[in-house]
Amino acid sequence: MCLIAIAHRASDRFPLVIAANRDEDHERPTRVADWWDDAPDVVGGRDVSAGGAWLAISRRGRFAAVTNLRGAIKRERSRGELVHQFMTSDVEPRAYVESIDVMRFAGFHLFAGEVGGELAHLSEMPMLLDSGLHGVSNAPHGEIWPKVDLAIDAVRRAIALDDANAIVDELLRFLSTPRHTGKIEHEAFIIGDRYGTRASTVIVATSDTITFAERNFRAGGIPFGDVRRFTFASEDSR
Repeated sequence: MCLIAIAHRASDRFPLVIAANRDEDHERPTRVADWWDDAPDVVGGRDVSAGGAWLAISRRGRFAAVTNLRGAIKRERSRGELVHQFMTSDVEPRAYVESIDVMRFAGFHLFAGEVGGELAHLSEMPMLLDSGLHGVSNAPHGEIWPKVDLAIDAVRRAIALDDANAIVDELLRFLSTPRHTGKIEHEAFIIGDRYGTRASTVIVATSDTITFAERNFRAGGIPFGDVRRFTFASEDSR
């Protein structure tokens, strides 16, 4: 995944809103979003090649998302493991990111959190994030690409709609709209024959429900299948 924008406790009605695009080689085997076989309370897509994931949330409100970093040196472990391990554990978000040996993985940005609770981030150093809006892409830690600011602005506008379904629809529209700048740093939606946006995902949580929606794309930015939408009662994990 190459773009993540999160509204963390930025709205009384919506304690969590996530808008994210996964950019990947179109030939890499992938399972579209569904309930996980090895963790039935978790919903998200899965990477078939390494068994990991890029974005997922559970009925208990635990969530995690990861991006790679441009030019990162390849390491022994898959970054997707970081999402899978958090989602199948009970470790608090800050404790989890503090336990990770970053040198075993190629460069990444990782979010791990709980709806209404902690939100932790790890790239070079672990940190606990304040309430508000946060975003990352494939840029190194401390460098902000224009598309991150665009995504944060889109989330800020969307949460003012005051309706979960309207937020989902608006953010899916933003995530799948190319700007035709020719610069990957500016484009939320990447169109390519070999590499590009494979999935757009939006998560909206209220105090008692969670909605997870995913739209999938083939090479050339062509959508396929219906939007996969899961709405379920939230079981507070805190």
